[in-house]
Amino acid sequence: MKKCIAISAAVFAALLAADVHAQNISRLSAQFLNFNGTETTSTTAACGPGAASVGITCPTPAVPGSGGILVYNQTIFVPFASGPQTLYVTISAVGDNHSGESNFLSCNVDGPSGVGSTTTVCNPTPTVVGVDGGPGGWVTLTHHFAYDVRDYDTNGKNVVSAGPLGGGDGGGGTGDMHDNDYYYTWCKPVRSGTHTVNLRLGNHSGPKSRLGGPTNVFFEKAFIYIDVSDAPPFGACTRGRSGLPAGG
Repeated sequence: MKKCIAISAAVFAALLAADVHAQNISRLSAQFLNFNGTETTSTTAACGPGAASVGITCPTPAVPGSGGILVYNQTIFVPFASGPQTLYVTISAVGDNHSGESNFLSCNVDGPSGVGSTTTVCNPTPTVVGVDGGPGGWVTLTHHFAYDVRDYDTNGKNVVSAGPLGGGDGGGGTGDMHDNDYYYTWCKPVRSGTHTVNLRLGNHSGPKSRLGGPTNVFFEKAFIYIDVSDAPPFGACTRGRSGLPAGG
């Protein structure tokens, strides 16, 4: 009997603890873009710390989450709470890019005129260039290498003509591959009150590519969600433990 009571008490304590730490996530905004046959596009280079190291020409010093163009902004109100809260920004869309360009996206909260900065970008390491090649404050959402297609003669030595796939899926060269999953979520600690969420879209080369083709990067049929919760007790948009020395 005592054993049964002890087990029941342990189960109750576990359920109570789970209830105490349960997080209610509130959706503050759900909007869509480009469901009318249009696309959001940019031919402006993404800028941020480390841009030069990945071959992007930017003003010096490069500010995190600068460059590109402002493609979305939404003002929201985070309800008052007794402590800090965590904001979540999600984009779910279809994307592609021309001429082997990288399709970069940047999120910031309350950036002046919609432009990011060290304190406003959603990236937790705003001055770091990632393995994806995105400058500080940016994330690479899609990227396709602009491959070279050639036909050879029977000896396998002489180029005869360009292959049938030379134009990709459209007019953006061999790197123009339609259409790709385009999904990302950022988290960012925030305080209660009014905030403005901004998204910027940028590419690698700016308006001109060394390949000579168009440098547009795109997304379309996008849903954008903004959510908030009390700061999660076991990690409020903090760095996780990867088990690897270089883990991000």
